[in-house]
Amino acid sequence: MTSSLQTKVFISSDQHNGFGVSSTIVYGPTEALLVDSQFSLSNAHRLVAEILELDRDLTQIFITHMHPDHYLGLEVVKAAFPGARVMAYKDAAAEVNDAFGFKIQHWRDTVLGRNGATTTVPVERIDETHLSVDGEPIEILGLMRGDSAYAAALWIPTIKTLVAADTVFSDAHVWVADARTPEERQDWFDTLDRLEALGATTIIPGHAPNTRPYDPDGIGFTRRYLKDFISELERCADAADLVARMDRRYPDLPVRICLEYSARILKDHYRWDGDWPESLRDRDAVI
Repeated sequence: MTSSLQTKVFISSDQHNGFGVSSTIVYGPTEALLVDSQFSLSNAHRLVAEILELDRDLTQIFITHMHPDHYLGLEVVKAAFPGARVMAYKDAAAEVNDAFGFKIQHWRDTVLGRNGATTTVPVERIDETHLSVDGEPIEILGLMRGDSAYAAALWIPTIKTLVAADTVFSDAHVWVADARTPEERQDWFDTLDRLEALGATTIIPGHAPNTRPYDPDGIGFTRRYLKDFISELERCADAADLVARMDRRYPDLPVRICLEYSARILKDHYRWDGDWPESLRDRDAVI
């Protein structure tokens, strides 16, 4: 059967604190589903424009995980589409709701200022393993380790498309900071193996340059980056040395904040006051 589903991807610029984060619109003849809602208010408005131009009924907004660059734009998107259901899978919903107010305050104070969210938007917990757009199935692959402990990637089998969220990065620095132990980093490798086995022809990463094609190479890139980061983490003298080593391996990549903070947190044992939950701030890294 020929699928009627298509995807449209909005990736924010790495400029103006956009962080190169992706939002994916999955749409059919009449309906649309949005996956993640951007970080800044300005990029959320740009995303809304992309949705409006499709002229579909946005019925669902799915948040993949609790990192704020994927949901602080909700107030803009929800205002534009008040009838859309906002949801996340299982425990990811509670994580987003618990973190929301703190993340608004932290990022307005430190980075975004007036371009930052001011209002929380309730995120509904769902336990179903499938979503649908115009009656066609979209599979929730469960909560798995990526750059956070719990992320929910989506698989669209009829068009062999994986919306990978932050389990996969492509030609961008990777946020490794939350994977504090060798076991957690191995869990991420296991996630990549599982996703690769799907045989997707299109993979939409959580972060990438907005010129990057959405091909399966993102899984291989993420795997290589993690292996190289771990190798240099074990050999470097300090965070500055780690950053320099990774810059030599991966020059001029966007989303540099991921490299710099990951290096400081994992090598220099930096206690970052933006971490959530608060208990994560006191979890020392194990190399």
